[in-house]
Amino acid sequence: MKIRIKVRSLENGQEWAEDYDQPGIGDLQQAEKWAAGLIENFNQTLRPGESRRKLLVTELVGTSTTHQWYKRTDGMSLPFRGALVDLLECSKCGVTGKRYGLSSIIKRDSKYRAKKFAVCV
Repeated sequence: MKIRIKVRSLENGQEWAEDYDQPGIGDLQQAEKWAAGLIENFNQTLRPGESRRKLLVTELVGTSTTHQWYKRTDGMSLPFRGALVDLLECSKCGVTGKRYGLSSIIKRDSKYRAKKFAVCV
């Protein structure tokens, strides 16, 4: 997950943002905890010429609720019930589905028909 933190220098009051990519973080609460630990560690291990920092804001960057579909069959369409289909899977959440023929519409598999699978988490 990509995280953006905004910090302020306690010495001169200058503010700036820093971006980090932390794959193990799943939600904003975990991101805030991680960012607070990062700033605390930085403040405890200051080098000469560095000033203490204060964490202002933590936010998640690029959180999208749309599925990121990829084709599971290495470029080949497969016959399924008399039609050619592409087998697809979301790279973010693992939901599977099918695309029939040249259509752009993707139908989720029957085990993922519930409303909660309509968006990616």
